Amino acid sequence: AVLMTVAGYPEGHPNRISELSAEEVDSMSDSEKGRCCTHDGVTYVCKDEDYKKEMDYLKEKIDAGADFIITQMFFDAEVFKAFVNDCRKWGIECPVVPGLMCINAYPGFKKMTKFCKTRVPKALEEKMDSMKDDPDAIKKFGVEFGAETCRSLLDSGVEILHFYTLNLEKVVYGITDELGITSDLIEKSNEKDAKDMVAVGSAWARSGDTVKSSTGQGVVKEIKADGTAVVEIDGSVVELAKGSYEKVF
Repeated sequence: AVLMTVAGYPEGHPNRISELSAEEVDSMSDSEKGRCCTHDGVTYVCKDEDYKKEMDYLKEKIDAGADFIITQMFFDAEVFKAFVNDCRKWGIECPVVPGLMCINAYPGFKKMTKFCKTRVPKALEEKMDSMKDDPDAIKKFGVEFGAETCRSLLDSGVEILHFYTLNLEKVVYGITDELGITSDLIEKSNEKDAKDMVAVGSAWARSGDTVKSSTGQGVVKEIKADGTAVVEIDGSVVELAKGSYEKVF
């Protein structure tokens, strides 16, 4: 069978999330308060009128034949639960699958949540800040937080969990071990090449991958510490600065 899935945005699509003035922050509705986020002292939210447009559009996609929804990442389980309730209010009865971004490292967490304007509960923000210089503690906490979030979602009726791994399996394995889905899988994880992977947008590039740039298309021979890629293009070896190339899938 062929199934069709569509994206869902519990906090609103990033393009519809607005920066608020001080006056607007004070006048937010309860639903807006539940999905707003604050980064670097600035508050953002998908306003109610824009959220309604998002839900209307999602209903159109489901009515057009989509079978289920996979959501954008979130770090507040209550936001997901509210989104599922809203789906039902809009007459969307298909499964809503939570998209779970695992916490693997402090810099990536901060960068991604700011870029996507993702809501980060105060307690989570403070916990992450307290461990920002301890990568091992961050990964351990990533397992604990991920398992806690999954339990909350499963208890609310969720039947499927979708993990955004970014090619890093250790925390995911830890979570599934904690949930009893797997046993000692974390011990079999192998992330020795993680330091050789460089994020470019949502893609990862590492040795052996094909990448393209304004110079042409070629195969990665090496990824340097600063993200520079050593690439063989048409028989010549060139260096491409981080951000100037992207992986070809």
